[in-house]
Amino acid sequence: MRIIATVPIALCLSLAAACGGGGGRTGASSASPTANVQDKGVQYAQCLRQHGLDVKDPEPGKGLMLTLKGVPKDVVDKAMEACRQYDPMAEQSGAVDPKMEENGRKYAACMRQHGVEKFPDPQPGQRGIRITPEVGEDPDFAKADQTCRPIMQGQGK
Repeated sequence: MRIIATVPIALCLSLAAACGGGGGRTGASSASPTANVQDKGVQYAQCLRQHGLDVKDPEPGKGLMLTLKGVPKDVVDKAMEACRQYDPMAEQSGAVDPKMEENGRKYAACMRQHGVEKFPDPQPGQRGIRITPEVGEDPDFAKADQTCRPIMQGQGK
């Protein structure tokens, strides 16, 4: 059985980086919000690896994408729980940014236009994009994602 689980931060990390606001500083830190999101994404990936998941570090500006094939759901859930403190999305609270929601809908429409017919629209208030095994195993998925990903980063359509 193949399981593909893409956690809500799959594309939200890149959304947070792209839509995270200004480059204001807090305290003595000189890191930008985007750098903090990127750093947390790397820490999150490292922690998930330490807990048995094969996860690559996020590429700058692209976000963390988890594609887990053949990994039992309970193993994924335990790793995510153990690493929650590093989850870049965990600190976000309140309403989802309307621009992020709109980009999610545009991304879903783009994916369908490029051959992933069963790609669902995100639910209202949903953070990130959730990809079911059926959608993730679509033979057109990788090419469509490559074409549509700039939408999630605030570029394109």
